[in-house]
This record gives sequence, C-alpha cells and structure tokens, in this order.
Amino acid sequence: MEEDSVVPIIDVSALNGSDHEAKLEVAKQIGTACEEIGFLVITNHGIPQEVIDTTWAQTFEFFDLPFEQKNLMCPDDQATYPYGYSPVGGELLSRGKEAEQDEHVDQQEESVRQASHLKVGDLKEMMQMGPANPLAGMPPRRWPEEPANLKGAWESYYEECNKLARRLLGAFALALDLPEDWFESKLDRHVSALRAINYPDQKGMEVPAGAIRASAHTDYGTLTILRTGGPGLQVSKDNGSNIWYDVPLTPNCLIINLGDLMRRWTNERWVSTLHRVINPTLDQQALWGRRLAIAFFHNLNKDAMVEAIPSCVSEDRPSLYDPIVAHEFLMLKHLASQGEVDPDAHFKRKGASEQHKTI
Repeated sequence: MEEDSVVPIIDVSALNGSDHEAKLEVAKQIGTACEEIGFLVITNHGIPQEVIDTTWAQTFEFFDLPFEQKNLMCPDDQATYPYGYSPVGGELLSRGKEAEQDEHVDQQEESVRQASHLKVGDLKEMMQMGPANPLAGMPPRRWPEEPANLKGAWESYYEECNKLARRLLGAFALALDLPEDWFESKLDRHVSALRAINYPDQKGMEVPAGAIRASAHTDYGTLTILRTGGPGLQVSKDNGSNIWYDVPLTPNCLIINLGDLMRRWTNERWVSTLHRVINPTLDQQALWGRRLAIAFFHNLNKDAMVEAIPSCVSEDRPSLYDPIVAHEFLMLKHLASQGEVDPDAHFKRKGASEQHKTI
C-alpha cells in the first residue's frame, strides 16, 4: 500500500457564496479529482457542526441499544422497505463486484478475496432511512422509539446533506461546462438515503476468516457524502490494481465520492472508484477501536432519464451507453449486489447482445 494518498483535500467554502469566479476555481479542482480518482475530501462544507455533533451522538446511542431492540427496526421484506436496521454480517458489499484478483498478494487483499468466496458478511451493523417526500415514490420513514431525539437529528442532517449535495452538483455542472443549475430538474423528487454504519471494536473479537469491515465496492448513485470517525477507508482504481491508498482525514472534513451512475452519466469521463474499509491489525486494534460512519447517498428522481451529458460526448468520445431511467439503473446495481444479474449489467455498452445477463 502506498503511503501518499491520491485523494485531494479541497476547501469548498466558495460554494456557499455568490462569487462566480471563486466557484469556478473550486469546480475546476473538483472536476480534476472526479476525473483522476472519483474521491475528494472537502473542508468548509457548510453543514453546521452542531447538526453533525447531535446526529453523531444520537447515532451512537442507537447502536448502543441491546440487539433485540435494534432488531425491531429490521424490515420483514427488503423489497417493500429497503431501509431500517441490518445486523453485523448482514451485508457483503463485494458480492456482484469482481474486485478480487488472484494476483493480489497483500494480507488485506487476501481477506477480501476469501470473503467473496466464503460469503462472509461485512463486519458492521447499519441503520438506514430514505426520503420523506411522498412524491419520491418510496415508503414512509420508520423510526425507532429510542433514542427519542434520533428522528429530529437525522431529519436535520439529511436535509443539510441534501443541500450540500446540490451545491456540489452545481460545481459538477460548472466543471463539465454546463449551467450551474443543469442537474436541478432531476432532483425535486430524489430518492437519496442516509445510512449510519457501526464497525464494532475488534479488540478481543474472533474475526471470521476472510471477513473485513467493508468489502471492496463502488457506490450506486450520483455522489456520496461521508462523515467518518476513524481510519481504515481505502481507495483503488477499479482496474484490477492491487495498490490501495488511505483516504486522508482532516478535522471537520467530509469525504465525497462518485457513484456508478455519475460514471455512466459522464460517459466515463469521470470515475467511480473501488473502495473498502479494512480491519485494524492486531497492533492497531486498541488505537482504532470502534468506528462510526454516516453516509448520505445522493440519488436522482426515480423517473429521471440518464443519458450521456452533452459536454461529455464528442467525435473522439462517442456515447458509450443507451439512455436509462435512474431507478432502473439503481435496481440493476442492487440486483448485482444480490448476485441475481451480471455484476456489470448496469454498465452494458451500446450494441451489447444481452440486456441483463442473469447469474
């Protein structure tokens, strides 16, 4: 693993103001990061620290509840309610993502490879909620009885993340030589989700063979806004490379990464990058301890049509993909994660002979 990260740290304070030239300068930096690695760390993001701190504290309280109480939030049917609680080992992100290569030889890579073959779930528990807007076409939110203040904290944080996502999408538009409001028409009924992830302290834990905190994967939608409480997040170019880079952390930062939909939308001008959360080594366990993360997964309206952004198509770069409805794209990605369709079904190129290859 390389010690120097390829993920830049960018001050985005200009996105909160009205200075167009300053916004263009930040947009240029963001565009470069989106082309080269698909990840960036942002500072001066505009989300009030009080909102972050309250959400953090309430989320810790939820995960500290007895398992039986948390498990009441586990949905009976993921198809009708794709949110709620998931226990430790309930998800394997690398399923449906051919991320592991036989030539990978480092210890963490071997763990990921084994996890794929053994179907060992990731070492984390999660709580997730979707949009409140009934026009989004998703089921109404469900809340635990405790902690009593979690509902208000999560609602506030969700809205702050949504506002930040729209500011970032405005910067994306400027970076792509589009009007700043170019994405807005597809966001009024968005189906974005907020997910809290608790990675238990591994000190004294019997870690199953091949298990990892979060196995290698790429995200689904337009962009992800991540707040993390500790080290372990790594990125690698999604090209079979066995080189992983630590994502840098700086005080009061947020981590932004692109999802697969943005990769397709930009005609692969921008990238969605493979990432994972590794286990601490035995020497690191006491220092790393428990790790909490809260991710806001930004998605478009379910019925939004996604076709190559005009500035990303040229004679030298023809359109790679047919238009697709955003919800269909997300469902293909979801089904791939369940092992029900080809892992790359959501990236079927124009002219491919099969629409969705079933596993």
